[in-house]
Amino acid sequence: MEIPKAYDPSQAEENHYARWESSGFFAPEINEDPNAEPFSIVIPPPNVTGTLHMGHALQHTLMDVLTRWKRMLGYRTLFLVGVDHAGISTQLMVTRQLKKEEHNNPKDIGREAFTAKVWEWKNKYGCEITRQIRREGLSVDWTRERFTMEENLSRAVREVFVRLYEEGWIYRGTRIVNWCPKDKTVLSDLEVKEEKAKDGKLYYLKYPVKSFESRLQPASAAAPPEGGTQNKFITVATTRPETMLGDTAVAVNPEDERYKDLIGKTIALPLTNREIPIIADEYVESEFGTGAVKITPAHDANDWEIGERHDLEKLVIMNDDATMNSAAGKDFEGLDRFEARTKVIEEFEKLGLLEKIEDYDVTLPHCERCKTVIEPLLSEQWFVKMDEMRDLALNLMREEALPHFFPEVPHKKVYTTWLENLRDWTISRQLWWGHQIPAWYDADGNVYVARTKEEAFEQAGTQDLTQDQDVLDTWFSSALWPFSTLGWMSEPGGVATGEFHASDLETFYPTNVLVTGRDIIFLWVSRMVMTGLKFMGEKPFDDVIIHGTVLDKNGQRMSKTKNNGIDPLDVFAKYGVDATRMALAGSATGVDFAWRDERVESFRNFSNKIWNATRFALMNSEGATVQNSPPSEGEVAAASADGVVLSLPDRWISSRLNKTAKAVNRALETYQFHEAVQLLYHFFWDDFCDWYIELKKDEITAGDIESSSRILTILEQALRLLHPFMPFLTEELWQKLPGISNQLHNQAYGKAEQTIMLTTFPTGDDSLIDEAAESEMASVIELITKVRNIRAEMNIKSGDRLAIHVAGLKEIQSIFAANEAQIKKLARADNIVLAEKLEVPKASARAVLTGNAEIAVPLEGLIDFEKERERLQGQIEKLDVELQRLNGQLSNKNFVDKAPEEKVKELRDRKAEIENQSATLGLNLEALN
Repeated sequence: MEIPKAYDPSQAEENHYARWESSGFFAPEINEDPNAEPFSIVIPPPNVTGTLHMGHALQHTLMDVLTRWKRMLGYRTLFLVGVDHAGISTQLMVTRQLKKEEHNNPKDIGREAFTAKVWEWKNKYGCEITRQIRREGLSVDWTRERFTMEENLSRAVREVFVRLYEEGWIYRGTRIVNWCPKDKTVLSDLEVKEEKAKDGKLYYLKYPVKSFESRLQPASAAAPPEGGTQNKFITVATTRPETMLGDTAVAVNPEDERYKDLIGKTIALPLTNREIPIIADEYVESEFGTGAVKITPAHDANDWEIGERHDLEKLVIMNDDATMNSAAGKDFEGLDRFEARTKVIEEFEKLGLLEKIEDYDVTLPHCERCKTVIEPLLSEQWFVKMDEMRDLALNLMREEALPHFFPEVPHKKVYTTWLENLRDWTISRQLWWGHQIPAWYDADGNVYVARTKEEAFEQAGTQDLTQDQDVLDTWFSSALWPFSTLGWMSEPGGVATGEFHASDLETFYPTNVLVTGRDIIFLWVSRMVMTGLKFMGEKPFDDVIIHGTVLDKNGQRMSKTKNNGIDPLDVFAKYGVDATRMALAGSATGVDFAWRDERVESFRNFSNKIWNATRFALMNSEGATVQNSPPSEGEVAAASADGVVLSLPDRWISSRLNKTAKAVNRALETYQFHEAVQLLYHFFWDDFCDWYIELKKDEITAGDIESSSRILTILEQALRLLHPFMPFLTEELWQKLPGISNQLHNQAYGKAEQTIMLTTFPTGDDSLIDEAAESEMASVIELITKVRNIRAEMNIKSGDRLAIHVAGLKEIQSIFAANEAQIKKLARADNIVLAEKLEVPKASARAVLTGNAEIAVPLEGLIDFEKERERLQGQIEKLDVELQRLNGQLSNKNFVDKAPEEKVKELRDRKAEIENQSATLGLNLEALN
């Protein structure tokens, strides 16, 4: 059979995916076994505005490997796909488009028109990432595709909100929140990223203290009090001097002897017409700064807590865009907060109240999306009480050790510690795009929380209600993803991106495993656990795989600002999807790794190696066919009884296939994807291509039908093992094999159109693992390899035939004698001399074999001794120069400490390699003297 000389990944990717999808192979309904065990996995929903990046490609590859593996094992699989509405990101995207195309902003056109624009944008431009997911080859069920804003999922969101409100777990209150002045919305703690300021300062401000007698006299806004009313100053240190305009107290520790006589006295707050008290609070650390702390309850979370304890005024001095408001005073009103900071310092300096300014390491909170410095701000918002929710998740971990994290360290401890210190969750957002909070207000401000406006009207006894303008945090709906997507609270005929099936929730919840990044363990994983336990009464998944981060080639995180990102679509186009999947899955679970084009290129070469091996088998396959399975132990015994004895290579490759199958299954069961990749790579490249085909080539090219059928059968089984990792290549080759049909399918898919993705995944047959054959074959391979090494090291021409002398015990001699023809062919030798002791000329290249055996190749007549001495000496000297350079680099502590870890490892590995090469060359040189 003729097949093209070269593999074209793009053609296979386009043809096979469309066929898989249209044939319904991805849907669980393809499984006809009524007793099939379910396996389900939900994709972490990417943003509707998003495009594929390498993190997605890694995550999705691991999920698809698991799904394809389980499907081939006969499980009823559901790989559920969908996207998140991404409140802030999407609103900003459409706002920019509105400004560019219509020169309007959202307020110009109103909420209803704006949300209509967002839906229009979503339907036209959004979900690009779902089209890209098809390029990855993911076997997701597109008929069940979900969107967090679709009607049925929105109904689930409202139901959860109402129930939590009715149970007192959701409340509306005034608290310090993380406020983004640019996006003009509150953010949760997990949406805030701490970054070190480049030019942090600590400002020491002197506040004048008034005597008890003068407490009721107003302080001058222009200067500190004069005369007898002023007795001393108290100095506070702050990194945000502009907030002093909102101070309502200064706090000291009650045990601090320096300030005991000042507790209860009054401060004439500079730049204002206000007086504030000096209070005692154990929160204050006497050793920090001056031991006196300015208290601004409306602009600092810790200060708010102190303000609550001491019933202090909470004075808000900023607008929602972080400009100063009228409460800050007329001299500051309208100034940006950082302009106000400068002016405050200038005024304090004029008044002689600026004690000093120090450089100071300041870590500032930034909005994760727009990078604006966050402003702590007192604001009325909606919150979820987390204490009872937290306890549900903690009890699950403490009593059942669930979920299982892979790797367990450090993620289990990090997850548990975070839960133990969990604070209430701010869930309201000042946006228009999202799930509008299902709360309505009457003219008197009474609130009515309901599932629908009609229900709210009934509660209030009037239709004169206004719905809360805020929307819910995007993560609120994402927290329900494992069960809302399976039909919880859905109604027949409800508008949905994909179909809802009545039995899905019962069949596929809880899901089996979640694959995600460490950055959303808190944002998403913990919240899914809590809501799953609360509303489903059961955990949402058993296992959580935390994958690593794909870094650039220098070990740096990829980002738009650094312009060092790698587009997976470009990699797909250059190397193929399968090669990319193998490179990604080949990374150790949970470990960050630097992207190397060389690595994915090696897997493209791997694809070509398999293609060429299959091409050879097919070109010599006339009359041959794939058997239903490799011969069983009984069939082997029967063949032996009939006088047909399988050769050592045949017994060996069957054993290697079954041992590899067992090891691959063990690796996948424990989520060691990289181990499975290495096992498959070694089997195909080394065992099958480099050895088995070479050992059987003469029989196959001579038209031996049994040998051809046997190699095709081994190949077919091996392609099944590889399929979850390289779906396109394996399908392309499998479809070309003679004798394939849906009879090779797992029995659960007997009626489906033929495809490798529905065949039975090999699990390994213990009866076909032949340790004796593997041991014998290992000896043969080692002998041939050592002879080839001698040929290369001694520069012996490839066409020159040589003699091989082997000394060893009778057992090893008998193995080599039985396989003499194969050894002579692959080692290009004229004869093999087997003995218990070597008797060869001094000018012989030698090597040691496992089992106390030794080989020698006489060199007389094969090389020019003088030229070879010169060549070897030159190589040794060249390697020595490189070794000295490496030693210099590796002995430089400054270089080793600052260079990327992978670079240092690369140099150390090269040093070890040179030392081994030099030792071998030295031995070869000695043999010529």
